[in-house]
Amino acid sequence: MPNVFDVLLMVVFAVVLPLWTHFVSWPRHARAVDAGDPRARSRVYVRTIVEEWLLVIAAVAIFVAGRRSFDSLWLGAPAGWRAWVGFAVPVAYLALVFVQMRMIAARPAALPKLRERLQPLRALIPHTEGEFRLFVPLAVTAGICEEFLFRGYLVWVLAFWMGVIPAAIVSMIVFGLAHGYQGGKFGFRAFGAGVAMGLLALVTRSVLPGMVLHAVIDLSSGWITYNAMRGGAGPVKVPNGVTA
Repeated sequence: MPNVFDVLLMVVFAVVLPLWTHFVSWPRHARAVDAGDPRARSRVYVRTIVEEWLLVIAAVAIFVAGRRSFDSLWLGAPAGWRAWVGFAVPVAYLALVFVQMRMIAARPAALPKLRERLQPLRALIPHTEGEFRLFVPLAVTAGICEEFLFRGYLVWVLAFWMGVIPAAIVSMIVFGLAHGYQGGKFGFRAFGAGVAMGLLALVTRSVLPGMVLHAVIDLSSGWITYNAMRGGAGPVKVPNGVTA
């Protein structure tokens, strides 16, 4: 049964932080990037990594203090056919990403248009090698921590009052709203990704496949957009060495 500390932590990461990000920290960060601050992206990457791990540590501490089973957060590995689904979905997505990278590499003339479409995320996308090196642990952190918090912890807290399926639906909506700072189009894509990972958790009864899928989505998106944006005209590289 959730206690007052569970509810307070839920409010912090599902309500307070998204509102703070949308109305305060993200506009401030975007202004710093547009003003030419060379360390703005690196700072926000590091801050986000620290924030998300601190939230997970707080949730774990509450569970340990309450002598609860972590199985209630769906942290166990899926079994049987659920394990096959949990394995197949990230692999299939990775295959699609590889195809997309090959298509981008084969069409260098499309890069300017791609960079133009990515402008709303200019404050988030890594532009330099140093930024990309920090983006990698950020993507892994997001995969682990956000799935733990939104698909595990938040669903567990809400399910006490409304059941698992409604709680999962609310989690999907909250996850999408938490990424609303990215703007309408990209925020809606984040919502769609949250729906996919929420359904994956419901089907497999585990948040582990979603952690892998989430990390793969963020890493591949970061790699593609980094290659598209760096220096304003850098080549797109794909694993077999083909460049555009």
